[in-house]
Formats: sequence, structure tokens, C-alpha cells
Amino acid sequence: AVTPYGAGTQGSRSGPMTAGAVNEAGTILRNQILAIGAQILGVDASDIELAESKATVRSEPDKSVSFADIAYRSYYEPAQLGGVSPTLEATARFNSQAMIHWANATHVCTCEVDVETGHVSLTRYIVSEDVGPMINPNVVEGQVAGGTVQGIGGALLEKLAYDDAGNPVASTFVDYLLPTATEVPPIEFGHVEIPGPGVGGYKGAGEGGAIGSPPAVINAINDALAPLGVTVTQLPASPATIVDLIERASRKDH
Repeated sequence: AVTPYGAGTQGSRSGPMTAGAVNEAGTILRNQILAIGAQILGVDASDIELAESKATVRSEPDKSVSFADIAYRSYYEPAQLGGVSPTLEATARFNSQAMIHWANATHVCTCEVDVETGHVSLTRYIVSEDVGPMINPNVVEGQVAGGTVQGIGGALLEKLAYDDAGNPVASTFVDYLLPTATEVPPIEFGHVEIPGPGVGGYKGAGEGGAIGSPPAVINAINDALAPLGVTVTQLPASPATIVDLIERASRKDH
């Protein structure tokens, strides 16, 4: 067996690739509806307008046929359509011009750090992402929020530790900590919709949240601890790590 070359699962491509394929198939299906509608109405397909679930003759707005009737005629009365193919099905193949569709987002994080315990509390979180025209705003916000929370976990909690024999010591969720609603404040969104170069102008949404959140969180922590001369340079920024850095900075001052 020969496996065709593939670039892997990456590059925030699901939306742009799916949109491209749907656009290609949708164009074929639209042309089929136009042809069948024109045949039923006795006009040229160029004089047909599709809107409000029906095909309407532009030059005679009162003359129309519903999509439901077009489908019925197509499947149950195909002989009445003359030489027009009655098919209302479409298959399309889409090849993107770009291997990667960049995800774009700006993150703003504010936090409080308890210098006695090293505990970090995120007080506010804002994400402004640009995915091009949003197909479904709820899905976009879910994607960005999920990635953001994943990044927050990597910045504050999640650590893959191993013993000297190479065995993982954080093999359960008791040891490998994940963020919950307790650690994550309500995420605020600022949507930017600048069309990209591809079909429909859609861009990736999956990585904009996960990539920007770790540095945003760590930079917020470093800003809070700057008066103490502390700079966090490793992940996760656990309470123990922060307390250790504060104590080291204090010893240097003395």
C-alpha cells in the first residue's frame, strides 16, 4: 500500500479547507438547482435568482418555484425535466493553495500573585482573534476559549515530570493538574474579521488561543513580580517555583 504525502494535522486548516470543499460542492449544487428551476419555470437559468428557499424569475418576480418543489420534481418526476439532469447531489475536491493557514490572536492577561504562597490568581483575560469571517461565532469562541484554557494550564499547572529511571511521576490527574473554572476567569472576546486570501476569506481558529496564552500569563506574572527582581523563565509557574524565585532574589538583595 502507498500512503499519499500529507503535511500532518497542523496549521489551523480545518475551517479553510472545509469551507473550500463546501464552496465547491455548493456551487455545483446551486447550478443544478438553477437548471432545474429554469426548466420548471420555462426560462433561462441566467434569469433565475435563488433566495428565501425558492427560485424566482428576475424579470417576473411573481413567478417562482420552491426548493422543496424542485427537489420533488427532481426525484419523483424526473421525466418532466427534459434533458436537464435531475440530480441534486454534488461531490467536490478542494486543494488549498497554502499548506498552513495562520491563526492570529492578541491576548491580554491581568493577575495577582501572593508573594507568601506563590499562588497566581488570574483576574481578567481578554482575547482578540482574527479568523476572517466567522462561520459560527459560538464555535469560534469555543475554539479560542478551549485553546486559551489549555495554554493557561501549561503556564501554571501542567508538568510532565519523570524519575531517574525515565518513568512518569505524574500519571494521574491527582499529580498532573489541569485548569478548572476556579483557575480561569471569564474570557472576554474582541472579534476581528479581516478576510484572508483563500475561499471565503476564512482563517484558522484552533491555535490562536493556545499559542498566545502561555506567554501572556507569564508576562503578567513577571510584571507583577518585577519590583522584587523576579523573572519567571520556565513552565509551569507553580507556587513552589515562584516562592523559590522570590527567595533567591531576596538573598541576592542581602
